[in-house]
Amino acid sequence: MNLMHLIIFGDLQLGVIIFAISWPLILRKVPMNQVYGIRIRASFESEQRWYDINAYGGRQLASWSLLLIGAGVAGVFVSPSHFELFAYGSLIAAILAVTMPLVLILRWSRRR
Repeated sequence: MNLMHLIIFGDLQLGVIIFAISWPLILRKVPMNQVYGIRIRASFESEQRWYDINAYGGRQLASWSLLLIGAGVAGVFVSPSHFELFAYGSLIAAILAVTMPLVLILRWSRRR
């Protein structure tokens, strides 16, 4: 397996994992705890805030995970001659898929 295949597999795997762990949050199935969920100060203010922030955060994580899945799928069609461009694009997708939900969650929790 070459580096391009590892990046494709990594994008797909990370995207699917983030998507999967988002669903219990979206469905409000995760009670307040110290391990799993959107664990920011505002989410511990009350049970209602916990569920609201986690549902919103889960939706953001699931949405942005599709960017990673899309990058992985797109990588299957990229020719080896464009590997470097794909690698940089994949890195940007991974950074966005992690940071954008956090930024949006923090901004949303401050307005509510």
